[in-house]
Amino acid sequence: MSNYQLSIVIYGPGTDPNNRSHWALALHREGEIHGDLFQVLLVDRDRLWYQFDKRTGVEILDKSSEGCVTVATISVGHRRHAKRIMSTEPVPMDGLKRCQDWVADCIVTLEIEEIVEAGTSHFVQRLIGLPASSVAEEVGPDRWTETER
Repeated sequence: MSNYQLSIVIYGPGTDPNNRSHWALALHREGEIHGDLFQVLLVDRDRLWYQFDKRTGVEILDKSSEGCVTVATISVGHRRHAKRIMSTEPVPMDGLKRCQDWVADCIVTLEIEEIVEAGTSHFVQRLIGLPASSVAEEVGPDRWTETER
């Protein structure tokens, strides 16, 4: 059985600091273009309240995404636990945190549970707030996959 890839899918260029790129987490078999998408969606812009959303069997890099960052390889045995963590991570409702922060919080929990390697959360946290093009430059071609248009 092949392992799973954990990726951050980035939507929107994020060049305006007041309108950052949307981030979602994708869990998919290595080499496959479909998988499960985990994200929080903004439901109240004034209060910065979010709602959890999970989609299964979706195309990871659809035309609305800028691309994705490979974050980690997850074993088949850890897949179910990783999905549970991402499905139960508290959503932002404090008026401060956003979708990128939620993704980073998920990675911290996955690191604590030893599903991803130590240091993965630091890698992700330094990408928060960057435009998609800067994320691509920062992570390099080995970790970045650009959406084909």
